[in-house]
Amino acid sequence: MRLVVTLLILSFIILSFSAKPKIKPRIAGGYPARPYTIVFLVGIVYARTQLSALEFGAGTIISNQWILTVRGVLMYQYIEVHLGSKRAYWGYDILRVYKQNFYFHYDKKRHIALVKVPYQKFDYRLNRLRVPRSANALERFAGGRTVICGWGNAKSDGELPDWMRCTIVKVITNRECAKYYPPLETHEMCTSGEGGKGVCDGDFGGAVALIDGTPTLIGVIHLRPDNCSGGYPSIHIRVSDHLKWIRSVSGVYIP
Repeated sequence: MRLVVTLLILSFIILSFSAKPKIKPRIAGGYPARPYTIVFLVGIVYARTQLSALEFGAGTIISNQWILTVRGVLMYQYIEVHLGSKRAYWGYDILRVYKQNFYFHYDKKRHIALVKVPYQKFDYRLNRLRVPRSANALERFAGGRTVICGWGNAKSDGELPDWMRCTIVKVITNRECAKYYPPLETHEMCTSGEGGKGVCDGDFGGAVALIDGTPTLIGVIHLRPDNCSGGYPSIHIRVSDHLKWIRSVSGVYIP
């Protein structure tokens, strides 16, 4: 497995003319994830162009063949999807997925995206995270507790860590978030940065998972504050506002 992973990463590096991977800060104020708990998150290795450095992002499994993420990690001809990975570059299974399997929202202001992959059988290492029910399409989830996870340090120029990190943050209203940023679009949402917790570069495309009640994917990590650990909110794409689009593109059953 280690040899296979090494060869796949090297293939990306060769195409990038030996560009060094860009290691950036990620989850701020987090803790190491326990094994086999965040089985819905996948690591994505990508490049912006053939000549650019490698970068790391994430996506969320919503069915046996579909991953929800953001447009920003789908810029090159293909990506590498690392399944069942506690490290962004070390999945137990690795898929090379080409751009004909990338699906973008018809409204270019909305950065949500879908990736179609070969059928995956779920087990203790890999499973989906449910999207909200149709009846919750207008739910804002303000005050709800969520878990956000990703790969990396909470400071710039740090070494890539050995393990996925997570943190618990609360959803805040868009009105509260507007105290820190210009007014958000209705299809965006915020989580609190209280206690220096939040997302940072490299977490993009990952899950904002509601943990009050049935675990549910309510947001896709999209934007972060300039100071990742400075107590500012993080901005995400609101999944409940995109249920019709998700269903129309993927055919995923949403009760």
